[in-house]
Amino acid sequence: MRRIYLKRLLSASMAVVMAVTMAGCGCGKKKTGSTEEQASHDASAYVFKDNPIDLGESIDTSSISALGKFGDKIYAVGTAVSDEGNNKTTVFTFDKDGSNLNTIDLANSGNLLLYNAALTDDGSIYTLEVQYAGYMGGGDFEFDQGLDGSSPIILEDGNSIEIEDSESVEDDVTQYSGEDEEEAISDDSEADEEGTSDDAASTSQDATEDTNTTSSEGGEGDVIMPSDTDTGVDMSSSSNVDSDTYYMVKYDNNGTEVWRQEIDSTTDSYYYVNSFIAADNDTLLVSDTNGVHKYSTADGSKTADIAFDNADTEYGFSAYVYKLGDGSFGALVNGSEQTFYKVDLKGEKATEVGTVDSTFYDYSFYSGAGSHDLFASGSEGIYTYKLGDEKVSMILNFVDSDIDTYGVSQMVAISDTEIIALIPTEDMKYNLTYLTKVDPKTVSDRQQIVLGCNYIDYDVRAQIIKFNKTNDKYRIVISDYSKYDSDSEMSGGANKLNTDIVSGNAPDILVLDSDMPVDSYISKGLFEDMTDYFKNDEELSKVKYMDHVMEAFKNDGKMYKLIPSFYVETVVAATDDVGNDDYTWTIDELEKLVKAKNIEHKNIFGPLTRDEVLDMALSLSGSQYIDWSTLTCSYDSEAFTHLLEFVNEFPEELSEDDYNYETAALYRTDKALAERLYLYAFSDYNYEAKGTFGKPIKTVGFPSDNGSGSALYPNLQLTMSSSSKVKDGCWEFMRYFLSDEYQKTIDGAWPVSMTKMDELSEKAKKKPTYIDENGKEVEYDDTWYVGDTEVIVDPMTDDEVNEVLDFLNSIDQVGNANEAVTSIIFEEAAAYFSGQKTAAEVADIIQSRVQIYVNEIS
Repeated sequence: MRRIYLKRLLSASMAVVMAVTMAGCGCGKKKTGSTEEQASHDASAYVFKDNPIDLGESIDTSSISALGKFGDKIYAVGTAVSDEGNNKTTVFTFDKDGSNLNTIDLANSGNLLLYNAALTDDGSIYTLEVQYAGYMGGGDFEFDQGLDGSSPIILEDGNSIEIEDSESVEDDVTQYSGEDEEEAISDDSEADEEGTSDDAASTSQDATEDTNTTSSEGGEGDVIMPSDTDTGVDMSSSSNVDSDTYYMVKYDNNGTEVWRQEIDSTTDSYYYVNSFIAADNDTLLVSDTNGVHKYSTADGSKTADIAFDNADTEYGFSAYVYKLGDGSFGALVNGSEQTFYKVDLKGEKATEVGTVDSTFYDYSFYSGAGSHDLFASGSEGIYTYKLGDEKVSMILNFVDSDIDTYGVSQMVAISDTEIIALIPTEDMKYNLTYLTKVDPKTVSDRQQIVLGCNYIDYDVRAQIIKFNKTNDKYRIVISDYSKYDSDSEMSGGANKLNTDIVSGNAPDILVLDSDMPVDSYISKGLFEDMTDYFKNDEELSKVKYMDHVMEAFKNDGKMYKLIPSFYVETVVAATDDVGNDDYTWTIDELEKLVKAKNIEHKNIFGPLTRDEVLDMALSLSGSQYIDWSTLTCSYDSEAFTHLLEFVNEFPEELSEDDYNYETAALYRTDKALAERLYLYAFSDYNYEAKGTFGKPIKTVGFPSDNGSGSALYPNLQLTMSSSSKVKDGCWEFMRYFLSDEYQKTIDGAWPVSMTKMDELSEKAKKKPTYIDENGKEVEYDDTWYVGDTEVIVDPMTDDEVNEVLDFLNSIDQVGNANEAVTSIIFEEAAAYFSGQKTAAEVADIIQSRVQIYVNEIS
């Protein structure tokens, strides 16, 4: 039980440190919100210089839990866990450039978590500390991070069994019902209450990649605290909230405790603190679940509550308090909407300024400086904000400043030209830095390349920064059209980008989306044929590529798109059902097998509805019905009519029992025949064969009367505008994605380099490994769960690896996820599915509508 409390303690403190402004998902697409700058901008206007601040080797910057300013000094507060399992808190004070560093160790109790901290002009230190219920400190703990930032690896072995045949698994999975699943979920929930620490600790680490943060700053004590909902780390629900104890503590400038005052944390739900700031030498401000309160610095007693006009408390009170640039105070209240307030400390009331739109959720706000009410950090850079305005104004662009980050962990603005920031790095570390404005006149004059996108790809962005740092002739500026998205026009960016492309105003380089009419653009001559660039590249000509895949992605043998990685979508079935001779099958062949094995249609591909099967069919074989080279369609063909008739055999809806059934049980008991599979790596195939099916499988694709039912999908695709005036510079950047250096870094997708593919092939034939605490590489068994049974997944054999490689080299079809065409098909097919029209009639209508669409965009 003791490890639980320590990890809860760590999760809370690390959440403060690790949370970074990162919107959306996915995996690399970032929404930038509402700003004044246009999609394309002057790259010299938003450049800051990065000046690292070194606090010494005694502290790992990832443990900094508070950053602020007092007087003309900056402070940083770091907390780490000692080898004895106790917390050690250190306060660093320094000048804005990092000079005159002073270190103060706080004489706080080792069993308390530093929740927040603030300093006043006289050097007094104020902290908010929490004693979690049941945690008494000390003891034999396993901890995640030491004072030096080291992270020991802890391997927790579970029970596993070796499966020689599928019978024992079948005995287990056939008894695995929805009721069992609900019970398992209930058991997991109880287990989470007992061991929340493990999940919470990992969640806080993941926060740097996909978590939004709302910050709380304030004058002499500018500090950041993550909101409970934003970080995903619930610092209270996993414990008895009534027993957690919060203390406000004062230390003198030597770190000696002056007084300690318990804070009333009584609440009907759960208690948390959003803001803790030093308003001045006499007053502390705390914003918590119960409201915003004033406390005396003399003894920690509460002196007043701040009344908020018309505050939305439907979901509980949640406010973040900031010191504005003019020395007054403001607050941001989160309810069903976000509302800014002006706070009158003397009058002890807050007056509403105005509500802002949803794009403001993309920013973390910080206290102001000078003429600026607030500062903000978003995925593209740092901004200023005036209360009452509809938009923020950029002052720093991360890419233009060669800073590879999507936000800052913490920030203190000295002015709009000087900022202290804690910036997360790609390797999960943090840099404390002094950012200074660079005079636009002194920014090196290089030829500008504009890269356009509708949301920037994470990896492309990182490579742009690397390119800009090293290239003395060209500089790339990102033109992210997602800025044109809004609550009223969600596709504003895509529409604007399409308009610019077809009107001849396309950016020099484009990151293409899968739903763009790329073939139409190519037919209009809007994209550059890069074949000669590729053939004449001396370095790339020596690289061995997956030639078949490279050719498949070409248009009429010409290289209009540069695709460094890809994935495959297909359908797999047991080899003893479909044989091992071919990678395709027809609908009639499938229907014959279904009848022979007495399989229900709803279970052919695992439990799927009619719409889900149609979606899969269009994704895997839909591109067969449009020939973009001739701008013709074939939806009025017998093959498409047959497809509609086949899809109509599936149910419109599934029962709750269908959804609750263990999927692997269907395949291991011959109640299902095939399954849709996304292949990003050898392991996807291996898990499917030895985990889900428990027997050899064959990649046959979706049944198709026209040919292959498997499709290649680009993981990333770049193109060059045919009207660009800096084509050599464009190629200089784009070519890197095909180099061995870049190809070796690809993870989570198939590379086009055979050198990298050979490495992956060898790795697939070995057991996975980890590095133990002695630096030794140790093998362990890969596993897969079937119901409650853990199945050991053996490494792949030579034959299995070759089977996958042969399959990849057999696919000629490139998937096309054209949303407009898909919508037409679904709209018209509904009339057939409901019995209003025949399949042939619907196919004719689809043929007409899609042909009109193809003609219009071409």
